[in-house]
Amino acid sequence: MGYGPEAVAAAGDADRSARSSSAESVEDSESTLASDSGLDGLLERNRIWSSLLPEGYFEDVQESQAPTAVSMCCSDSRVSQEGMFLAPLEAAYLFKPSNIGNKVTTTVDGERVVDGSFLYALENLGVSPAVVVGHTGCGAITAAYEIATGTDVEAPPGISQELEPLVEIVEEALARDAIDTAAEESAVINQLVEYNVDAQIEFLRESEEVADETELYGFVYDFQRAYSDVAGRTVVVNIDGETDPAALRETVPENYEPFVESLLR
Repeated sequence: MGYGPEAVAAAGDADRSARSSSAESVEDSESTLASDSGLDGLLERNRIWSSLLPEGYFEDVQESQAPTAVSMCCSDSRVSQEGMFLAPLEAAYLFKPSNIGNKVTTTVDGERVVDGSFLYALENLGVSPAVVVGHTGCGAITAAYEIATGTDVEAPPGISQELEPLVEIVEEALARDAIDTAAEESAVINQLVEYNVDAQIEFLRESEEVADETELYGFVYDFQRAYSDVAGRTVVVNIDGETDPAALRETVPENYEPFVESLLR
């Protein structure tokens, strides 16, 4: 069962009185959510979440899943991987692996391959489109930039391993003069974020593990208003390897042309 905005609104009207107590409970819980970040807070948030779900929300996904899209997103807590595409309106809408720096790769026996969690959606579930989402102010890209420019960044082995591919991408961007390094550091980082999204999309395009017919979309989640005055917009920066904003605006529906921007071009 799909729950678009109209369906959710209708479901809400149907059981508004039954759920009024839940709404009051949400208000009563505000102080708990604000003050308790431990187990109590987690359980309270889940109590509210489960109490607000429409009847039958999981009805069609009890035995299997058929996501509409797969999104590789950065793990940053400021980035709502589900929320940016309204995924919670429909159970099983989005397959959602994540890691620091939104990398679609992992290393197996010394070889760079497509990340297994991401590939699972493509290979086992037949999902398309495949989406890569970077975000403004990315801490992983910042760390990679510091390492690439000579700063000694101390990190545990597990984190260092996650940063290594990003350092390579940053070094490539700097070597190609693709970044305006004379800009303020925050602007440099955001340019590198976009460059990294392009690099991830390019890896997928070149990988034999990804079917040619798979649609590939690259976004930057902009909560810093670096691209426009709309905070939280997913800015389209890459579609199937195309990065020219003018060409991308020809691709998206006319009313979504403002979603296409670039800090690199």
